[in-house]
Amino acid sequence: MTDFLVGLDVSIFRALNDFCGWSPALDRIVVNSIEILKGALFMGIVGLLWYWPDKEMQRRRETVLTMLLVVAASLIINRTLSTLEPFRDRPMYSIGANPPSMASPWHPDLEHWSSFPSDYATYLFAIAASLWLISRWWGLFFGLFATLVAVARVYLGIHYPSDVLVGALIGIATSIVINREPVRRRFAAPILALEPRYTPYFYGLFFIGLAEISGAFQITRRFGMAIIHLFIGFNR
Repeated sequence: MTDFLVGLDVSIFRALNDFCGWSPALDRIVVNSIEILKGALFMGIVGLLWYWPDKEMQRRRETVLTMLLVVAASLIINRTLSTLEPFRDRPMYSIGANPPSMASPWHPDLEHWSSFPSDYATYLFAIAASLWLISRWWGLFFGLFATLVAVARVYLGIHYPSDVLVGALIGIATSIVINREPVRRRFAAPILALEPRYTPYFYGLFFIGLAEISGAFQITRRFGMAIIHLFIGFNR
């Protein structure tokens, strides 16, 4: 059974990655446009839901704030599982992959982390599941976008299909567990109560938090790695 699943994983990967390099236009869309759209879509949807005036505004805002906790927790779970599981090299390095037509050789900016599970899929589906709890339509819309991004990661040879599938399940499960009424009330309600009292500071920090979410906490992670390297050096 294990050999069958591994073979299926590689077969699906090959079926998607075989299209990579065929069309320069498609390759540029996958490499560049999706990355740009990711942040713009996220910020636009959150802004619309945050300011939409109706009787559900309080609950929506609490869920948006809880999403900060959901994404951070889901990425911590993802990295913990990645550390506990045997290291899995990315398919582009382990079995070879077709590179995008405009990049030869193909050297994406990746941390030397295990391919399994995909942190991209984890945080994007954590966002989609949180948005689903606010608005079924916007949650579905962002979920479809997250699916396209996950498929794109396989298309480019960065992940196996199982990497993005498990990552997506982690993100969805984390959102369901944390987005409970008691957690939301205890975590988000006190923070939201600060909004009318400290409006400039609240929205300044809120915007920074959203920007970090849209980039999967890239700046925070790099800052943390810089602190670690400050103490242990770069050769360990």
